[in-house]
Amino acid sequence: MTWYTLMPHELMFPDGQDGQSAQNSVQTQMLYKNIPVLVEQISPLEYKVVRVMSTDPAHFMNDDCCPGQILRADHS
Repeated sequence: MTWYTLMPHELMFPDGQDGQSAQNSVQTQMLYKNIPVLVEQISPLEYKVVRVMSTDPAHFMNDDCCPGQILRADHS
């Protein structure tokens, strides 16, 4: 079945009801170069971008923070 909707996957299928295994990852929102993004932590210093949360269309053209990119946290 195909669903044509703007709703996020997590709202359509809470608790992994879509037949796929439920992920145990915790997603948090953070700013990356002043762009709000939703990320999940994959290691103590690395985060994977899940979604760009901005309303500015120019932020979606930034290749540094597109979904799937790995962001490295620098603790200096």
